[in-house]
Amino acid sequence: MAFLATDKDGSEWIFNNNPYRDLMRGIWRRTVRNDNSSYIQLPAGSIRKLIGRELTWEDEPVELKGE
Repeated sequence: MAFLATDKDGSEWIFNNNPYRDLMRGIWRRTVRNDNSSYIQLPAGSIRKLIGRELTWEDEPVELKGE
């Protein structure tokens, strides 16, 4: 599973676990802090290409599901 989310500043991210919203910093954070929990910043516009719509800070993360 992978989760897509957008920070308050518009930065786009992909997480391998469902992230949580850090309201004080305006960012999404990984839920598990170990070597198996990771995230990568995506180039702007990647989320739209992957799911066909924009995500904003107000939106919950979107889970990408495999076949």
